[in-house]
Order: sequence, then C-alpha cells, then structure tokens
Amino acid sequence: MKITKYKLWVTLLLLTLSLSATAQRRGRNVKKQKVEEPVEDPRITQMLAATQRVVFVDSMVVDRDDFMSHIPLSRHIGKLTQTDGLGTFTNEMGDHRLTTTADTLIAETDFIANQWTKPRPIEGIGREPAINPFLMPDGITLYYAQKGENSIGGFDIFVTRYDSERGVFLRPENLGMPFASEGGDLFYAIDEFNQLGYFVTDRRQPKGKVCIYVFIPNDSRRVYQTEAYSDSQIRQLAAISRMADSWANDKQERQAALARLNTARAQAGKTQNNSQTDHAQSELEAMRQKAQVQEKALALMRNQYATATEGQRVTLGINILHAEQQLEQLQTDIRNKEKQIPYNN
Repeated sequence: MKITKYKLWVTLLLLTLSLSATAQRRGRNVKKQKVEEPVEDPRITQMLAATQRVVFVDSMVVDRDDFMSHIPLSRHIGKLTQTDGLGTFTNEMGDHRLTTTADTLIAETDFIANQWTKPRPIEGIGREPAINPFLMPDGITLYYAQKGENSIGGFDIFVTRYDSERGVFLRPENLGMPFASEGGDLFYAIDEFNQLGYFVTDRRQPKGKVCIYVFIPNDSRRVYQTEAYSDSQIRQLAAISRMADSWANDKQERQAALARLNTARAQAGKTQNNSQTDHAQSELEAMRQKAQVQEKALALMRNQYATATEGQRVTLGINILHAEQQLEQLQTDIRNKEKQIPYNN
C-alpha cells in the first residue's frame, strides 16, 4: 500500500513538472512573437523630410461655414466670400471670379456686358472634389483644396499655374507639410500687399470648426534640416503643434507681421463699415426718391378730385386716403433710416 502511494506521488510530481516546462516553453514562444506596427504611408514620410520652415504669426478658431469673413484680405488682392460654406474668390478688378460649385468642382466666370458668364470648369486639375480657390494677382498661380489619390487625408492644399499657350492649368502639386495632414486642410492664400499668408485647417478642431493660421510667406521654399531635429520635433513642426516652435530666431519678424495683421484687420473692419454705410445711404436715397414720386402722384389725384364727378370722387377719395397712408409710413421709415446715419441728413 505504501509503495502504491509513493508511485502515485512520484507520478503527480512528474506531471506537474512536465506541465510547468510546457507552460514556460509556451511563454517563451509568446515573447518571441513580435507585434507588427502599422506601416506609415510613404508619402507622409517623404513630406515629413521636406517640411517647410514657416513662421506662424497668429491663429483663430471660427465656424467652418463662415471662415472667409474672418480673413482680412487686402482689397488690392481680391475678395473672399462663402455661400453655403463653399468659397468664392473675385479678383481686384471685379471682373473674374473663381467659384466652388455645389458638386465640389472649381469653375471660373467673367463679368461681361453687366452680367456674369455661365461658370465653366477649370481645366487641368482633374475632376476630384476641389474647393475654395485663390488666384494670385499674377493671374497665373492658383491655390485650392482637393482630396483624392494625391492627398494624404481629407483635403490637402494644391498649387498649379496657368499655361497660356494651351489654355489650361498645369499638373497640380501638393504643397506638403505643414500645409498637408491627415485632417482637412481647406484654404490657402497669400496677401502680397500685407505680406501675410492664411491657412485654414480642421485638424484638432471640433466638428464644424476650423483654425485660421496666419503666417509669413517665404520668397523661396525653405525646409527644416532634418539632421538638426529629432523625428518627434519634425512631426510637431509639421503638425503645427505649437506656433512658438516656428519662431526660433524670427521673433522680431513675427512682431512686425503681427503689426501688419492688426492693421489689416482694422482696415478690413473699416471697409466693412464703409460698405454697410454706403448700402444704408443707397437705401435712404431710394426711399427719398420713392417719397417724391408718391407726393407727386398724391398731388395729381387731389387735382383730379377737384374737377371729378360725384362717382369719380368716391374712387379717387379711397385712392387718395391709401396714398396718404403709404406716404406717411414712408416718411416715418425715412426718419428712422436717417437716425442710423445722421451725418447724411
């Protein structure tokens, strides 16, 4: 009996040791298995290595559907507007316009014989979704946002130039980082008059919001020397994680750009106020002219009333009363409008 118990104990011990050894081997096998890391898009790697060195001056978070109203573009460069969130650029002369159509294509139209021609698609940039065009004053260089096989995320910023011989725009180029990301990069413009650039993106923003970055345009392309920065530093610069990282030794240049930006904003506000005042003045002038016409018509009806028959006077009396009420209301409206712009009295 004792021998049997001893054999049983030995058997259990050997089984335990065997299971433990098996578990250790399995553990070693698990440790040897490597977790495969996701492969980065090679285009992103290439863009990171060529990240442009740009000094960012300021930023502002605004509504996506109305961001163009917050860009103080000089009137010497052109005019920006948005309709249903889609951007339109009109040149300084006001006779050429680039629009974003409802099916997200870029089209151009000209002001001829007091009317805009039918929009025609821009040739040379493909039929992939494209929005928010901006044409430089040279009439040749076009910036816009597009998404497709040549973008790395949603929309990226592209640049193309017009070939006057063929009558089309040349093959577009992706601007690259920091103006490209896996988010939505929506607008790019250079204000040569104020020496400022504007870049709009929805990266790191809540739904429905975008960030407008103001930067100093470079005369020629400048890139960061990757050997002087770590990979994480280059990625932060490419993502515009901190604007201060872009200042480096350019702080005085940034301060000068900030002063130009504040001047541009003040001028844009003044222009907007002048535009509103001009519109109000035009409305007031139209109301005054209408009142003069109404007074003449009322005087004519009163003269007719003096020589009219009894039956005619009934109808004329009703018309005169109605005209007097309209004129009285119109005169009240004129006085209220004059209070809004008292210097026009």
